[in-house]
Amino acid sequence: MLRSCGSDVVGRAAILSLIVLCAFPRQGRAGAWTLEERTGQAIVTGLYSGANESYGADGRAGPRPDFEKGSASALVEYGLTDAVTLLGSGEIGSEREGNYPFARPALSQLAIGVRVRMYEADGFVASVQLSGLVQDAQKVGDEATDTFGWTAPVIEPRALLGYGFTICGLPAFVNAEAGYRAATGEGPDETKIDLTAGIRPLPDLLVLAQSFSTLSAGRGGGEDAAGYSYHKAQLSAVYDMSETWSLQVGGFATVAGTDALKERGLITALWYRF
Repeated sequence: MLRSCGSDVVGRAAILSLIVLCAFPRQGRAGAWTLEERTGQAIVTGLYSGANESYGADGRAGPRPDFEKGSASALVEYGLTDAVTLLGSGEIGSEREGNYPFARPALSQLAIGVRVRMYEADGFVASVQLSGLVQDAQKVGDEATDTFGWTAPVIEPRALLGYGFTICGLPAFVNAEAGYRAATGEGPDETKIDLTAGIRPLPDLLVLAQSFSTLSAGRGGGEDAAGYSYHKAQLSAVYDMSETWSLQVGGFATVAGTDALKERGLITALWYRF
C-alpha cells in the first residue's frame, strides 16, 4: 500500500510541527517549549499536494496515476500552566487518485493531547507529549460503500528537545522530536522523527527548514504488514503581521521513501495568539 506524505506527515505531523516557535514567535523558539499559563493560540492551515510518481520497495521513483490532495486544518493550544500545554486539532479535505476521488466533507481527523515541559535551562528545553488520533474517510462514486467510518484510536507518545541560541546576533533555534504512533486497531505502528531549524533574519520574519520522517514498525496484517517509509523536506517563511497574527507560506517535497508517494506541495498557515 502506497503511503501518502500529504495525508500523514504534512497532514497531522505538519500540524503538530506548526507548534514550532508559535509559543514564542518573536524569540524564535521551537516545539519543545510550552505556552505560558492562560495563554493560547489557534492555527489554521491550508495544504495542497500532488504526485505523479511513487517510491517502490527498492526506494526508486517511478510513474503512477496522478494523485492530488487538498485539506484545511485547525490546531488550538492552551497553556494550562507554564509547564503544561493542552492541544487539539481537526481536519477536513479531499483526495483524488486517478479518477477515484475520496471526500472528507466534514470533520475527518481529530487529535487531542498534552505537552509537559520536563526541563529548561541555558537555552535548552526538554518536554514529553502524549496525543490520541482518530480518522474518518468517505468515498465518492460508490453508493454501496460510501463511508469507511471512524478508525480505532492511535496513541502517540513523543519526546521533544529544543535549543535556542544566536548566530551573528540573530535569534535561532533547533528542535528535534521523536514519537511512536501505536495503533490500537488494524494497521502498523509507526516511528516519527521531526527536525526543525529556524532563524530570524529580520525582527518580523522567521525562516524555517524542517524534515518529517515516518517509518512503519511492521505491525498489523495484510498490505499494512509490508514496510514503508517516507521523508519530507519543507522550507517556509513566517511573517509576524502584528503581536497576535502571523502568516506562514512554504513548500514541501517527499525526498525519499519506500512504498510511498513522491509528493510536492504548498502549505499556508494563519496563526492567532491570545
